[in-house]
Amino acid sequence: MLLHPHRVYTSPFEVTAGELAGLGVRALLLDIDGTIARTCEPEPAPAVVQWARGLTAQGISLFILSNNKHPLRVQRFGEMLGCGYMYRAGKPRRRGFEQALRVLGCAPGQAALLGDQIFTDVLGARRCGLKALRVESTDTQLWYYGLRRFFETPFLGPRE
Repeated sequence: MLLHPHRVYTSPFEVTAGELAGLGVRALLLDIDGTIARTCEPEPAPAVVQWARGLTAQGISLFILSNNKHPLRVQRFGEMLGCGYMYRAGKPRRRGFEQALRVLGCAPGQAALLGDQIFTDVLGARRCGLKALRVESTDTQLWYYGLRRFFETPFLGPRE
């Protein structure tokens, strides 16, 4: 169960404040690379900024939790989305999740993580008691995508 997401989406834009509220979620942790942007994109697209602002306007707190090692890139995303952020979060380890929840002031059961990878995003969220929301990766052009997908395939769909 730890490797199965609670919900699966083809795009982050399918995640709405209403659906999050229905899951009891008031805070959404966001992965960047492969989730809300391709790894090669230096900043979020205008549509991503608009989507994030819409969630925030409807009472959903946001926080970027990224394993990306480039602090300025993660900072840029955080600033443009108007939320807190952490780079080198170390997902699936608990430390980053726990720090993000402290910043957001919420319990694990009130939060979800939206990410594209099973062995970092989904596993880390589930281990920490968050809802695990998986989105289809935007990083299909990366050389290792096929290999990663091979190992993730048995776990791609939701299982409660």
